[in-house]
Amino acid sequence: MKKLLHRVWAEINLDALGKNIDEIQKYAEGKEIMAVVKANAYGHGVRLVAPELYRKGVKRFCVSNLGEAIELREILPEAEILIFGGAEEAWFGDIADLDLIQTVGDTVLARCLSQWAEEKGIKIRVHVKADTGMSRIGIETAEELAEIMSLDGLSVEGVYTHFACSDSLVEDDAEFTRGQEKMLRSIAAEAEKKGIPVYSQNSGGILYHKDFEGSIIRSGIITYGCMPNTAEPLPISLTPVLTLKSQVCQVKTISSGKSIGYGRTYFTDSDREIAVIPVGYADGYSRRLSGIGKVYINGRLCPVCGRVCMDQMMIDVTGADVKVGDTAVLYSDVIPELTVDAVADSIGTIGYELLCAVGARVPRIAVKGGKITGAESYVAASFE
Repeated sequence: MKKLLHRVWAEINLDALGKNIDEIQKYAEGKEIMAVVKANAYGHGVRLVAPELYRKGVKRFCVSNLGEAIELREILPEAEILIFGGAEEAWFGDIADLDLIQTVGDTVLARCLSQWAEEKGIKIRVHVKADTGMSRIGIETAEELAEIMSLDGLSVEGVYTHFACSDSLVEDDAEFTRGQEKMLRSIAAEAEKKGIPVYSQNSGGILYHKDFEGSIIRSGIITYGCMPNTAEPLPISLTPVLTLKSQVCQVKTISSGKSIGYGRTYFTDSDREIAVIPVGYADGYSRRLSGIGKVYINGRLCPVCGRVCMDQMMIDVTGADVKVGDTAVLYSDVIPELTVDAVADSIGTIGYELLCAVGARVPRIAVKGGKITGAESYVAASFE
């Protein structure tokens, strides 16, 4: 059996992942889920998450770039894989050989892809991205789409857009989102007539605009049990998939009036019991949580004292009867103050950022039915 390094680790609850997919599928009333697994499955470990999603019936996946697509193809040989980002000509052959679907957001790339494919006597599979309000990648007119669809080297298999504020129920934002949907349908009218899927719903769209058309939904942050916008209520039940844990490596008594940590930003106002936790900002625990964050140890929320270091931080555990080896929970699926969304709110960011920031050196441990079923890390590669 492989040994787990208990310095810091992330537990990935595959049961929660499956329940979230069930909730999303039910709420979306049968629309096909395209799971977003870019950025190492939002920090959860794509090698742990993607196979479980596939077992749950998800056959479509999307990633940010070719490197992620190559890795995912190794994991899921039969999956449909869409690349969101651009493509370099040197890699066109890999896109074709691995049967990947490339996003095309402008006619220049489309013509380049098509010419290359025609010279090889093949077709490149593409989805066309429409810019309907993000002012990012995407075509803006039906004429551009018609040109792309006419290219002999391309097989256009979808048209989609991305919403700027679909996770907001503020009326101006909701109206803007409805306008984006309307613009997409106008741009892609001819594609719809030809039976090409036209789709738009990201996590916010799934939750708050379920009446929008399209047979495909792109499930991102909600797949992992987090909220696209903590200001809006969830219409479905979601369970956070990731918890972040560490172990106490030292406990010491610090007398009154002494400073703790870099910059001497924290002074004890009485004798305090201080625990050292071997996790820091190099592991993805934000330095912005210095003096703000809390850690759950032995049934108590214990405050972070002073600045979070690169590899360690100090916690006030006075009265908590803490000893070396005790488990410390940094992000929780059940403690309200320590959900990723709550921690993100406390420092003015979003759960997406905290999840994606969990460092590569942090082992991801898959748990299903209360048992460890696998691991992703350069330290803990697998479990038997």
